Amino acid sequence: MIVIEIVSSTLTALGLGLLIAALVIRLVYGSWTRTQAITFEHEGHPYLRWHDHRYRIVEALWSSEVRRRKNHAATPAPLPGEEVPIYYHARRPVHWSLQPPYRGTRAVAAVGLACTVVGVLLGFLPG
Repeated sequence: MIVIEIVSSTLTALGLGLLIAALVIRLVYGSWTRTQAITFEHEGHPYLRWHDHRYRIVEALWSSEVRRRKNHAATPAPLPGEEVPIYYHARRPVHWSLQPPYRGTRAVAAVGLACTVVGVLLGFLPG
């Protein structure tokens, strides 16, 4: 009975910690929006053009992409006129990325939720 209580409280605390960590990561990154951008070339440099959430036109240099630490290599620019799916920061639309900014956060939140639920259910076992 004591072992079940220790496992239950540990799983619940771990799950809540992971849920809080996922929430903090989400708050630190801020709000990102997915959209389609058109590529074009200006003075020999590739650019992107898209509309933000307030329907303003945003232009950014292709090489200004926000890159993650693991992905050091620059992605080659597509041909002018092609549509590219991008993610941009809602408060600073010039900050954009080709990869979703919250790739691992959902997995952390799902594991945290599962640990919390299992921990709470273990607490209700008759002992």
